[in-house]
Amino acid sequence: MHRLFQDEDATVAAWIRRLRLEAARRDLTDPALRTTPIHAIAARWGFTRAADFSRAYRAAYGATPKDHRHQALHYRK
Repeated sequence: MHRLFQDEDATVAAWIRRLRLEAARRDLTDPALRTTPIHAIAARWGFTRAADFSRAYRAAYGATPKDHRHQALHYRK
């Protein structure tokens, strides 16, 4: 697997982390999941520590999971 990524900009771990963050982002903005706690969504996608999830999410998207969820769900009304 690592050989497949040797010419890429990202490592295997970084690619997997990005996919997990994208899945969490979709869930956070899904109106059907609006009552699901953020920590539960994070755990669903393999982020067992809320602080680690929040830090990674902010680094990837420039906002906290809570702020992003609020903005996305507020504008869908």
